[in-house]
Amino acid sequence: MSSAHRILAVIPARSGSKGVPGKNLRMLGGKPLIHYTFQAASEAMLPDVVILSTDCTNIAASADIFPKIHVPFLRPEILSGDEVPTIKVLQHIIEYYDAANVGFDYVCLLQPTSPFRPTGLIDLAIKTILATKSDSLASMKRVPDKYNPHWVYENIDGRFTIATGDKDIIPRRQELPETFYRDGQIYISSTELIGKGKILGENPTCFLNETGADINIDTIEDWQQAEILINNGHS
Repeated sequence: MSSAHRILAVIPARSGSKGVPGKNLRMLGGKPLIHYTFQAASEAMLPDVVILSTDCTNIAASADIFPKIHVPFLRPEILSGDEVPTIKVLQHIIEYYDAANVGFDYVCLLQPTSPFRPTGLIDLAIKTILATKSDSLASMKRVPDKYNPHWVYENIDGRFTIATGDKDIIPRRQELPETFYRDGQIYISSTELIGKGKILGENPTCFLNETGADINIDTIEDWQQAEILINNGHS
């Protein structure tokens, strides 16, 4: 358990999904998709409280076999549409606990759409943000050289222009700066930052995640890729 700082882990899971209907309870490798995140959160030692935020009684009931996962309320309908940003869901949770005089310093967001988190990743991310004293953190992976933004073009009025605004292309791979993209597995935000309506601050801590599968399930194609990963030994 964390000592100097209190950590709340949040698993958001609404019932509606247009890309993959019913995806949170859809079976992947013999168990519901959301159970992968329940398991990872249950194994983490540093969150003080882990909650599921859902509008669905069936999703809520699916957490019953995980004693560490709490469902303190069903999410209000006004926060359950696909157009509702995640920050609004997190603000609602913080307001709920503030009303109960329960405070947290950080919120660790664990989205069920990223099911393959390596063991220990959540605790390592929490240790990292506490050590850096940052207001936010995102797990990231390196951008492959061929997709580096200095080698990416935009189509502007029928002509290709380097996406970064550079006039000349960087000629050698060795000269490219390292670039990173968010892999969606972990976000951590201070409750103060969430109160300002943000999940990531201006300069979030870059938590480099060089292990685990790179999958974020939003479409049927993503789901099919996840099934391939399961068949290749990911769990």
